[in-house]
Amino acid sequence: MAATPSSRLQNMLQAAVQSVKWTYSLFWQICPQQGILIWSDGYYNGAIKTRKTVQPMEVSAEEASLQRSQQLRELYESLSAGETNQPARQPCAALSPEDLTESEWFYLMCVSFSFPPGIG
Repeated sequence: MAATPSSRLQNMLQAAVQSVKWTYSLFWQICPQQGILIWSDGYYNGAIKTRKTVQPMEVSAEEASLQRSQQLRELYESLSAGETNQPARQPCAALSPEDLTESEWFYLMCVSFSFPPGIG
């Protein structure tokens, strides 16, 4: 089965983060409709609080980081649904805002950033 563009991007972001031991990587792209730079994707590789999270089986550090990246995106979508009057998607049951580390909060907030031309 061929990798999707999204999974290839995730793999590249993961490789970049792990090769230099960063906490996260972010990928920004131009939104042609608005002409602004928006968050497209990211990979979180930092500390994960485990106070409430439950892992049904043992997973590798890479799998845990990939799962956490997806959980953070789902949490953002759930939190931002109220701003757009869309029905809120329930985020991962194991993740809520009080479970986030400071670096996870920063990563999560980057999803909401956009940059018009000449800013940044």
